[in-house]
Amino acid sequence: MREPSSILKPVRPAMMRLTALEPAANPLLAEAERHGTAFMRRLFLEWDAGANRFDRPGEIILGAWQDDRLVGLGGLNRDPYVAEDDVGRLRHVYVLASHRSLGVGALLVRHLLRDAEGHFRIVRLRAALPESAAFYRRLGFMECGDPAATHVIPVPPSP
Repeated sequence: MREPSSILKPVRPAMMRLTALEPAANPLLAEAERHGTAFMRRLFLEWDAGANRFDRPGEIILGAWQDDRLVGLGGLNRDPYVAEDDVGRLRHVYVLASHRSLGVGALLVRHLLRDAEGHFRIVRLRAALPESAAFYRRLGFMECGDPAATHVIPVPPSP
């Protein structure tokens, strides 16, 4: 007997490095813009201009793939707001509304933090919404009083 689809558990998405945004990330951009989320447009503009391709040492942009559909993405850069090279910044983390509260965002952030090991001693971010701040606190980020960041997490040294 088949289980009703409403009680099936979601398949864990595959995490893969992105080498291009379009066309796979276009649905994420469209949804973000419908909800007034400006950072996704910034991601596309910076990517198109070559200003941020997440290609410097320690940097990465990951996509969360459900079958052949990109359902989330997030990046890790050297933090441009500090002089130290060993401070990373979580950037442009976005998950489609249909895939939120399924663990996709947490899985994406945990993969990015694992990628930070050996490159950065801490990772910072700016959470624009209270819901985002609560999400990052649940993942172990601590609030900080820096004008350029709202949250920070130490990165364990690589083994």
